[in-house]
Amino acid sequence: MWAPWAVLLCKFNDNDVEPKPRAFYDSLFTSAGVGTMNMVDYFRDNSHGVVDISGSQVFGWLTIPHARSEYTGSGPNPDGRKQLVQWAKDAAVAAKIDLSPFFKVCVVMNVSTDLFGGGSGAVCSPDSTVPSLLGQEMGHGFGLRHSRIDGSTADYKDPWDTMSTAAAYEAPDPTYSWIGPGLNAANMDDHGWLDGSRVWNTYGATTQTIQLRPLHRRDLGGWLCARVGPYYLEFRAKDRWDKGIPAPTVLVHRLENSRSYLMRATSGAASMGVGDDFERGSKTFTLADWVRVTVDAIDAGSQTATVTIDYQPADQPPVVGPAELFGGVANDGGGWIFVNGHIYRVPPRSPVLVLLEQLGRLQAAVDIEITADRSVEAERVYGGIAASVAEHLEDPDEFHTPPTDPFDGRLDGFETGQS
Repeated sequence: MWAPWAVLLCKFNDNDVEPKPRAFYDSLFTSAGVGTMNMVDYFRDNSHGVVDISGSQVFGWLTIPHARSEYTGSGPNPDGRKQLVQWAKDAAVAAKIDLSPFFKVCVVMNVSTDLFGGGSGAVCSPDSTVPSLLGQEMGHGFGLRHSRIDGSTADYKDPWDTMSTAAAYEAPDPTYSWIGPGLNAANMDDHGWLDGSRVWNTYGATTQTIQLRPLHRRDLGGWLCARVGPYYLEFRAKDRWDKGIPAPTVLVHRLENSRSYLMRATSGAASMGVGDDFERGSKTFTLADWVRVTVDAIDAGSQTATVTIDYQPADQPPVVGPAELFGGVANDGGGWIFVNGHIYRVPPRSPVLVLLEQLGRLQAAVDIEITADRSVEAERVYGGIAASVAEHLEDPDEFHTPPTDPFDGRLDGFETGQS
């Protein structure tokens, strides 16, 4: 992916300071600094070579015809932020700079102003013109979202991931002040940046022991990641972009709505060392995937992590149409629900069917990106549930007198043990 950035060095019209020599910015953003852990190196390594920003160019210094006091942008004021980017673009056009060949713009202000990134580009200031922070802000320009930890909706909760800086394991760097950490495998895969030929996959029940190489080290032979059901398994060595992490470790992530979530180990820890394991599901409850990953060894010298993977995919529940037999019981246009490992028949005119339909709509509403639309749909669903409950409360026996079930609520052959 050819994605060069136009780096616009900009001054407000009331301050003429130039905080660093022009050569610094050329080294940080362009091919002139390749091999120094600059931004070209960052996107090459953390996209497995997919993203190439080596065509980026630095322009400036450009003077914006506005004073620092006129800037009104902040997190709660995205319009002010967009305005600053537009001021910079206008200054570039006035200087006869053609921005059309470039993927996005990165505006570098000469005094402390702001730090952000998104569809309009990225903005940084003298104290934030460092790879550790630019990886995230320029990453937003590619559509990357802040990373989280499983069980929480708070951002910046994965300290091993770029998309949680500055609450992450950054490392001091003699040239650029701060670098790292790298991007996790889930974020990479969501954008097509994970090399599929270097990913170990399982498609059926298995128990295997494999070795992983550090996620971003394409120069080393072997697996760089493992996919186990919905989970991404990666090894992070204390080196290069990850030299600021506390110790070599194995991490597990999942994706939800194009956002990565760091998974906790069985112990509750956010990362795994030798002897730790990660387990989800139950081997005896076959209506859900069972995944267990055990870290057998980590060898910093050979840059390998040895893990044993146990995986058992969920049994697929039978698909039943109207009047078909399932376990000897006719469906008759109704359906089936699964509760604590047991399969129960829902009669065709049961109020449970109405509630299940509404709950399905509620789950779909959760995936609506626009908050206002999501709230309106959720309100409609809750209103529908309330109306259904109110209707049937007039005849409560309808809830408490289900049709006779010859299997006493269970279907022989589908007892699955503990949930």
